[in-house]
Formats: sequence, C-alpha cells, structure tokens
Amino acid sequence: MDTLESMQVFVRVVELGGLAAAARSLDLSPAMVSKHLGHLEKRTDARLLNRTTRQVRVTEAGALYYERCTRVLREIEAAEAEAGADSARPQGTLRITAPTEFGNRHLPVILASFLERHPDIDLVLDLSNRSVDIVQEGFDVAIRIARSLDTSLIGRRIALSRFHLVASPAYLERNGRPQTPAALADHACLTFAVPQPWTTWSLARDGREEQVRISPRMLSTSAEALLQAALAGAGIGLLPSFVCGEALANGDLVPLLDGYDAGALHIHVLFPHRELLPARTRLFIDFLVERLGGGADIDPWTPRREADHAAAAAKETGDLIAPGCPKTKEAGISPGLSSAR
Repeated sequence: MDTLESMQVFVRVVELGGLAAAARSLDLSPAMVSKHLGHLEKRTDARLLNRTTRQVRVTEAGALYYERCTRVLREIEAAEAEAGADSARPQGTLRITAPTEFGNRHLPVILASFLERHPDIDLVLDLSNRSVDIVQEGFDVAIRIARSLDTSLIGRRIALSRFHLVASPAYLERNGRPQTPAALADHACLTFAVPQPWTTWSLARDGREEQVRISPRMLSTSAEALLQAALAGAGIGLLPSFVCGEALANGDLVPLLDGYDAGALHIHVLFPHRELLPARTRLFIDFLVERLGGGADIDPWTPRREADHAAAAAKETGDLIAPGCPKTKEAGISPGLSSAR
C-alpha cells in the first residue's frame, strides 16, 4: 500500500476520533481504513491505536507518529503547492454543511457557479439546522450564522446580515405605520419561536436601546414561514436581510422605523484544520467571500438605502445582539439559520 496515503488516513482517524468518521471524510470503506492502519503498524512495528467497538485511543507511540506524519504531510503539500501553483487543477469532493434556510435560499446559484469554474471538484451539500460537529462528521466547510464565533472554532467571518422590521404595503394600508418602537405593541407581530419565543424586540437609536414587549400573532421556528406570512399581510416581521432582502428591494415588503438599529447576525465559514487545508477548500472559501460581497462587515442583502440607515444607527449604538436572544457569547443564533461546532 502507499505509505503516504496510509499516513493521511491515520492522521484523519486521529483527528476525527474514529474509523467510521475518517472513512466518510475520505470516501473510503471502513475496511480500507483498517487496512491502511494495519499497513502502518506493520511498517513501524508498533501499535499506533487502541481500538474498541466504541472509540479509538492513540497510543504513546501513535501520538509521536501522528506529530511526525502531520509534519511530513504539511511539507509535501507545501512543496506540491509551490511547484504546481500555476498549473494544478484542484480536484476531489468537497463536503459542505449549512443551515437549511440560508442554504436553500442562497447556495444553489453560488455552488453552480463554483462547479462551472472548477470542473474537477464535486460537492456534497448537507442542509440542517441541527448542531453539526464538522470534525466528527467529516465536513470540509461549515457555514454558520451567529452573533459571534466560538473562539475554539477555526474559521473567518465573511459577511453581515442585519435585521429589519418589515410589513407588506397591504398590511400598512389597513393598520397604519408604527412611528415609534412602542407602537409595535399595538400591531400584529410575527416572530421566532426558538430558542425561546422572541416576545421582546430590541431597537436602538442615538445610543439608546429600547426593549419593546410584543404580543405575537404568529410564532414560528421557520424564517421562511415568517417571511411568507409578512408578504401575505399577516403582520410586522423582524427578519434578517438574507431572508427579506429581495422582498425589500422589489417593494413587496416595506422597511419600518428608519434609523433604528434592530441588530445583526454574522456569517461565518468554518473549517476543521487551519493547516493541511486542501486547495479545493481554500478556493471555495475565497469564492464564497467573493460572491457575498467581499467583506466581513458588508451586508450583501440589504438594499442600499436601508443599509445606510442601519449603518448610521449601528455606528451610534454598536450592533445589537439579535433581538430576543440572551446576551451571551453565542447569542444571535436564530432558528433555521445555523449551527455548526
């Protein structure tokens, strides 16, 4: 067997903590992973891993061998990248996980363009709102939407998505337009139901934050459901721009309370390793940044006029934590919008 390939398999088993996870990540059968490990143990005449039916533990010899393997593989990758920078065509399968509503709404067109640009790369896309462990489940890239990024995770912030108070023209014609945050209490409001019901909306202006207690006419775990209800005239919604931006741009929804900052979420892209990052992964991350506007503090979905109002309000107050969310480090994760770890 090829020893370098076996080293790659061994490194992935150690990093993912199991044969099955490594097999999924490398698109190999568990039996083939075992053969690679057996090849290395025979070649080194040492037990590298202690395996049980439930887990894999690295031996002392295995830990030393792992450090050597990662060093060797880094050097090989660097040498190949330097030698073939101008001519190499990235290839292989890229496994991506993303929150369902963001993925359905924005990723298909982006991924289609990426595939056209890189014909030798294949994609596997997992859309899920559950908490995804990208290392254990063998994903190359995860998109996460949250107020802030857990410092234990490896990744970068690539875009911003502001919250907007929105309603349809038909709803406003029937019920009037709220002129102050307090007036929202007298309107039909559409809001998120998880992680707990968002019955208090936070709005800020001129350095002051107002907490508005609402009586929801509709609670939902789905941002798409709230968007459709707002479009149908059911009430006033508080939605992130990546959900409502298109409707704002074409006039199907109207922004309310100009000059108030309703908070923001950040779009992060995560990856399992800072080193040994395959070329296809680096290319995808750069492509995603390019397609989303090219900046961590840029909101690519908010129409320009609303973006100017929101930016001015945020400059006065600092970005609020997403309304209805507790003020914690990980606050701002919204239903249907994220999560990877």
